[in-house]
Amino acid sequence: MPKAAPALVTFDAGELSPLLGGRIDLAKYPNACSRMENFIPLIQGPAQRRGGTRFVGEVKNSADRVWLIKFQVAETLSYLLEFGPLYIRFYVNHGQLVDGGGAPVEVVTPYNSAMLTAADGTCRIRVAQSADTMYIFHPDVWPQKLVRTSGTTFTLQPMQMSGGPFRDLNLNPNIILTPTGTTGAVFVNSTSGIFSPQYNGTLLLLQSKDLSAIKPWATMQAVGVGNMRRVGSRVYKCTGTGPITNPDRPQAYTGTLTPTHTDGKAWDGDGVDIVGDGDYGPIGVEWEYQHSSYGVLMIDAYVSPTQISGTVQGVLPADIVTTGTAKWALQLFSNIDGWPEHGAFWRKRLWLGAGRRLAGSVSNDFDNFAEKDPDEATADSAIIETLDSEQINNITWMVPSENLLLGTNGDEWIIGPIQDSQAVSASNIRADSKTANGSRGIQPVKVGERLLFVQNSGRKLRDYVYDYTSNSYPSTDTTKLNPGITKTGIIDLAYQQEPNSIVWAARTDGLLVGVTYDREQERSDIYGWHRHPMINGAVEAIETIPSPNGTTDELWMVVRRVINGQTKRYVERMEPPLDDEQPIWESFYVDCGLTYRGPPFVTVITGLGHLEGQTVDILVDGAAHPRRVVSGGVIELQAPASIVHVGLPAPCRLDTTDIEAGAANGTSQGKTKRITNVVLRLYRTLGGKVGSPDSVTPAELNFRKPSDRMDQPPPLFSGDMPAEPWPDGYQGHAVMSYVNDQPLPVTLLALYPIIETQDDR
Repeated sequence: MPKAAPALVTFDAGELSPLLGGRIDLAKYPNACSRMENFIPLIQGPAQRRGGTRFVGEVKNSADRVWLIKFQVAETLSYLLEFGPLYIRFYVNHGQLVDGGGAPVEVVTPYNSAMLTAADGTCRIRVAQSADTMYIFHPDVWPQKLVRTSGTTFTLQPMQMSGGPFRDLNLNPNIILTPTGTTGAVFVNSTSGIFSPQYNGTLLLLQSKDLSAIKPWATMQAVGVGNMRRVGSRVYKCTGTGPITNPDRPQAYTGTLTPTHTDGKAWDGDGVDIVGDGDYGPIGVEWEYQHSSYGVLMIDAYVSPTQISGTVQGVLPADIVTTGTAKWALQLFSNIDGWPEHGAFWRKRLWLGAGRRLAGSVSNDFDNFAEKDPDEATADSAIIETLDSEQINNITWMVPSENLLLGTNGDEWIIGPIQDSQAVSASNIRADSKTANGSRGIQPVKVGERLLFVQNSGRKLRDYVYDYTSNSYPSTDTTKLNPGITKTGIIDLAYQQEPNSIVWAARTDGLLVGVTYDREQERSDIYGWHRHPMINGAVEAIETIPSPNGTTDELWMVVRRVINGQTKRYVERMEPPLDDEQPIWESFYVDCGLTYRGPPFVTVITGLGHLEGQTVDILVDGAAHPRRVVSGGVIELQAPASIVHVGLPAPCRLDTTDIEAGAANGTSQGKTKRITNVVLRLYRTLGGKVGSPDSVTPAELNFRKPSDRMDQPPPLFSGDMPAEPWPDGYQGHAVMSYVNDQPLPVTLLALYPIIETQDDR
């Protein structure tokens, strides 16, 4: 009967699928677990119990589903936005932002309940932030700008897009639009019923059919006030001449400076009547810029299918008023065609996306989408791009990086310059489809140089990174070793960089799962999944923000719970595990919990109405206390205490894979065996039981020494803890299970079992 002593020294592969239960040949098999609940596999190898969640507050109305979005102003100043029906509320510095009267700060929005959540359960709101301004996008609403005006005040206002973006020019010569004036408030009449009330608030471009009736500007040309001239497609009006000093020469003449201005007035000469220059009067006149063969107006109101009223932005070409024009274009985005669904700041432009269309703003002018400046496209002009592919795939996400990365519901794209040495412009841009996985409408997360996005089905989390060797963007399924971990579909993602690199995901059924992720070419290949079930809790939304001191990233969540027979939605914040400097009484391993800090010492804890009727775990001055049921928002303790943590139980559990210990004639798999004893190597740990997954009486680990005071908790333990005797006998599998149902810290460094295997087959 061979005896083996395998060493399980890392758990960084996380939870493995039951489908791989026989794959002892996999490199990650000995590093994995068959079950990992409320444990986090650290990049260094240990499995560490997650911190509990702290109750922050109830959402405005628990009947409504809400979403959480980050508004990060600086490294140590971040707001968390609660997007609910027709409102935004704010959280900062671990609490809700309130005004001087103690009322929650709130901003009214146009997003009702049905608009916030898509049919697949994902959030329909997208944002792009620049300093104190956040642009908010939704397919049914004109883009909005949330502006932080002070530490406690915010305003929401519509984005004032100017200059475009526009669709392609009309190609039907029979649809002619005619405005009633060139400036100010006008009506526009159409020969065809093209207008709808849904176009109210959008832009309309009208372009001159022909500028040949306007003389070209030339030097030494006789002109008078009111005369029109053109330079290329720029049209100018003479508004002033120099003084007439000789009545025999009353005519003014153009100067030698070609007008180039595109705003206001400028002279083409000094306007002086030179003595002795023959028949010429004053040379040089004042020109006022009019337009560049086109003009733009804002549609204010629908009158009929053939008429709208609007306000001209600048000046319209005069010939359009008299003859009309078939050269016109409606705005690219509208209530009919949909508003931008996505936005991103990239290469000094604001990029908007909807359907298969992209629009990049004028460089460094985020609300301006003019494609010409004003009569020619420059390197800074706005950019309109279409994703050309075999299928009609709509954009589902946009992420700025070295290139602009796009996901659609059918493929993934890279937007970048044709010539890397030149700025991105309308003539220097490419759009390439790189992979064909398809994406769900969830904003991806960036982890280093990698992008992680949810595939269209919602069940795969794929990474996306440029590979210099192959000059391609390979995409790996991070769930391939545990496809069941996301089986109901992912609805929200968040990345927590500190203290551990974890991508968190909320599932459709409310389960919170995470993947510890650290992948670097030829250096690290860690992606270990873990699940975090909550008693009486379904996670509906997640987001991360930096802690107030900037040292860690905090995971915030909206958790749906049933309390005292009523559905409640709470905003909660996951606490970090106990760190190396903290004493045992700072251990916070309860969910939806609160903390009482004395003095004085108390025996009654109040303020627990959010857990009415719930059985709660309690830690009093570092010691586990018997559970209590909250009644009237109150629990009573056995003895006075000064630091008390109270909340719902959050037990942790870790089951190893079926250990391959070897045998005299080959593998130990499929043979009768028993674990005779186990040593657990622990770090700053208390509590727990061990045994096989189905042990009736698992062995409880004893951390108390005879020298420890009975009226105080035992000190945190670091070292080797034997589990003797092992509670189970001969079995067909060598699986070890660790469970801790007390609110105490656990860091499991390694497991060292002794296994005897029978070689009877």
